[in-house]
Amino acid sequence: MFVRNLQAMSVVPLLFLLAGVSSQCLTGDDRPSMMNPTSKKSLTTARFIFALDSLKKTALIESRDNVFYSPHSIHQALSLAYFGSRSTTEEALRKALRIPNDLSKVDVQRYYAFENSLKLQLDSQNNGSSDYEYTSANRLWITDKRKVRECMLDFFGDQLEKTDFQTDPDAARVRINDWVSNMTKGHIRDLLSPQNIDEGTDLVLANAVYFKGLWQSRFDPADSKKDLFYSTGSQNSMVTYMQQKGTFNHLISELLGAHILELPYKGEQISMFVLLPPFATARSVNSGDGNGARGDGDGVRQLIERITSLVGARELHDILNDGVPPRDVEVYLPRFEIEKELPLPLLLQALGVGELVVPNGADLRGFLEDGEKPLHLGDAVHRARIEVTEEGTTAAAATALFTFRSGRPLQPAVFNANHPFVYLIYNKPLRSILFCGIYRSPSPPQSN
Repeated sequence: MFVRNLQAMSVVPLLFLLAGVSSQCLTGDDRPSMMNPTSKKSLTTARFIFALDSLKKTALIESRDNVFYSPHSIHQALSLAYFGSRSTTEEALRKALRIPNDLSKVDVQRYYAFENSLKLQLDSQNNGSSDYEYTSANRLWITDKRKVRECMLDFFGDQLEKTDFQTDPDAARVRINDWVSNMTKGHIRDLLSPQNIDEGTDLVLANAVYFKGLWQSRFDPADSKKDLFYSTGSQNSMVTYMQQKGTFNHLISELLGAHILELPYKGEQISMFVLLPPFATARSVNSGDGNGARGDGDGVRQLIERITSLVGARELHDILNDGVPPRDVEVYLPRFEIEKELPLPLLLQALGVGELVVPNGADLRGFLEDGEKPLHLGDAVHRARIEVTEEGTTAAAATALFTFRSGRPLQPAVFNANHPFVYLIYNKPLRSILFCGIYRSPSPPQSN
């Protein structure tokens, strides 16, 4: 057990009002002889693009405040919904998840099962290691008053649990909250309130991600010092900067218009990447005083526009997976802690799957046997927390969708994150962005 380290947790529960029917389970051919050989590359790329797309849209929704959430967790939850979707809901989810047209739903299911087995293998290899802890799990709680399709029971196995929502919805809510708390090591508690679960709740789909690790190269707390952070808005603030001089993967990407620094965690399979726009673009004249930033000071906004373009996304993808040559760097990074609730319904609307949160709008018939009414989704919430310290980072995130019946230079580079920046926590073996964040200020902007 260690303290002041990196911990990242994310939970995405989706609670669905189920009432669905379909004459087929997934497609007309649920048993192809083998997994499509292109599935791995296509679907990992799709997940990467989904993460960047969600970051771009979240940055527009949360245009002034800090941002922290888990695109991985949201993607997993929407994937669970996709397996049971039909008609326009299926097409909307396919587009939002960036699933290529040449892959069938069965191809996606096969890769889902394959990746779950890979996760188990990686967890087993890392078992007992002090480098880091990483777990990712999915769970479905479905009403015991409905008949679940056999193929869904076979596919999800012990990930699916029959639950009596009708008799005692509060007990079901407590059981789900306990699972969330257990998966996130107690960092996400009481995710669902009594208002989120009632007698009409039929299904909860959830994903939980937990990560905890130490920096590969720790910051010495004795070197930390307070200095000015040029925040979004007119008010700049004093913050504590962690600092160290060492060898890090660092480059200046002209294509992305940013300094990029990789801070790996022990084991070097998961890293934080900090993307810092130039200071000149991060600040702009505000009310004539020249001391503050206007919005993102354009720097973060321009950076996100670049990394979400076709060429920029390819550049970032190569950087995250292939790395860059190391060099001597002086690093100055704020020590910070953020807890946020993401307006997930707005994000789902922006992603093109807003019908999931429209009463009677979604078609999720695929989970149940014939004879039931269509299912639909009612609302959504995502909560996240991160703490970055000298030894690492602590982060937690939770999302809920709930339903109701209705060449090295001689001089070291200086990486001084003293103005708004973007950061990603990236899992290299799975090629997945676990968490995204935008650090704009040490504290939320004050209302006028």
